[in-house]
Amino acid sequence: MRDENAIDESQPFQGLDSPAPHRRSLLWGAAAVGAATLATSVAATASAAATPSPAATPSAAAPSPAPAANTNGRIDVHHHAIPPAAHQWMVDHGLLPPVGGPPWANWTAESSLQIMDETGVAAAVLSGPAPSEFLTSLTPAQIAESTRVGNDALGQVISDHPTRFGFFAAAPLANVDVALTEIGYSLDTLHADGVVLSMHAGGQYLGDPAFDPILAELDRRHAVVFTHPYNLPACSGAPVPAFLVDFLADTTRAAVKMLLAGVFDRYPNISFILPHGGGFFPLLAGRLQLGSYLGVGVSQAVAIRAIRRCWYDSAAPISPGATPSLLAAVGAEKLLFGSDFPASTADGARLNAQAIDTDPALSPGIRRKINRENARRLLPALSQRIGG
Repeated sequence: MRDENAIDESQPFQGLDSPAPHRRSLLWGAAAVGAATLATSVAATASAAATPSPAATPSAAAPSPAPAANTNGRIDVHHHAIPPAAHQWMVDHGLLPPVGGPPWANWTAESSLQIMDETGVAAAVLSGPAPSEFLTSLTPAQIAESTRVGNDALGQVISDHPTRFGFFAAAPLANVDVALTEIGYSLDTLHADGVVLSMHAGGQYLGDPAFDPILAELDRRHAVVFTHPYNLPACSGAPVPAFLVDFLADTTRAAVKMLLAGVFDRYPNISFILPHGGGFFPLLAGRLQLGSYLGVGVSQAVAIRAIRRCWYDSAAPISPGATPSLLAAVGAEKLLFGSDFPASTADGARLNAQAIDTDPALSPGIRRKINRENARRLLPALSQRIGG
């Protein structure tokens, strides 16, 4: 984060006073609304290389701009969305209140387009990851229905705005059969840009043999996999809001589990995106080697190879203190821009953009890679749609 003084911790759970939210709504809502305290009003700055032309500014009644208008803007790979049909399904099944709720639940295409234009984002890859805890009381049939409704709704957004949005389709770890069905449907029929997976389900993390069928199918398809954290399993009563630390630890747990389980070697065709700068994973090469002396770990060379194999988004790890270490561990070729809108709120999205534009550790060339060039290499179908 650029400015720690911009974090308002005085009201960490504001916005949860809407009518009678369901228990699971509070679970996820508390964490997501905690993210709303990332920043208060922050003046948006956009580098010249990441600012779209005036033609890229949409109106509520106007179609999305032609691809030629998107030739210089950022590509945002960490951008959440709950389209109206998915929102209504969650309301109907008691997962969200009819009115209000956390920031991530109050999404519209217009709100995304507005903050995208303000922060110089040409295109955003939407995802609506539901953590396994959020699906606990749903039946397998309901998990299948909710996943299909959500993926179809995201697919419709892309159909309506093909030059402004892509999407990562949901594939719930909580039900392997549903996940496999949705991978095929979303990639073959909806032409999703990739798949989003939670870090854990049922107390087991990515890398557990239970999830091998999902990873094998994604590897067969050479898929891009965006991963997303949540609260740490069985860690209730955290002393600070979960999004501040536990989300990063959740990502780190999953990445280390995958490394120790040989996932990165067994499934070489999957391109994994680790959010929030990968949590602590990029910094653990030395500790993983130390662990090998105690029977659980790998050599530093193996750890570094795995760390540099993954992709990382910039949603709130970029800061003058953290950026040099991230660059040294990962390299500039695997860093991607992420806003975390709307979970981070519009202020948080502005802060994430401002952090890229003003960090003294980032050269203009590295900024271009983070803002756009790396994502164009990773997501060629999206790159072709938006042009430039």
